Amino acid sequence: MNYIGTIGEKEVKVTVLEVGIARYKVTIEGKDHLVDAHQVQDSVWSILYGSTSFEADVQKRDDEYEVLIAGDCHKFSLMNEQRKALMRSAGKGAAGKAMVASPMPGKVVKLLVEVGEEVKTDQGVIVVEAMKMENELKSAVTGKVKEIFVKEGEVVESGAKLLLVE
Repeated sequence: MNYIGTIGEKEVKVTVLEVGIARYKVTIEGKDHLVDAHQVQDSVWSILYGSTSFEADVQKRDDEYEVLIAGDCHKFSLMNEQRKALMRSAGKGAAGKAMVASPMPGKVVKLLVEVGEEVKTDQGVIVVEAMKMENELKSAVTGKVKEIFVKEGEVVESGAKLLLVE
């Protein structure tokens, strides 16, 4: 999965690829990192990076993260490339037509809207679970939900059409 990470004003390209059970290849600006990560409680993760083991308390709100590691708080945002591009082209509060597609393979956990419902830019419309994390996908435009292509509980592939906002 490809993401754009933002720390302050700096944007970096981040790719996350699951390469085993709880093992990920994380590529940041072209540099690969192998990471073992296992969720041990609601927001607490046990991480093994190289020969270093530590716990991270991860608080997520929309695309914003606060990660507490050994008393240091790291704040950043992480957004999939497709959504970031849609937001750049649509602009805040823009009207238009946007297909919400699954940024990764996963399971549709919850539909947050119904056909015919009015939605605003950045409003959550569907929740997809992937790699044991729930990801709330948002509308890139202001409009009306025209069509929903999936049902709760359905397993979807990366790029699968989920719903259309127009």
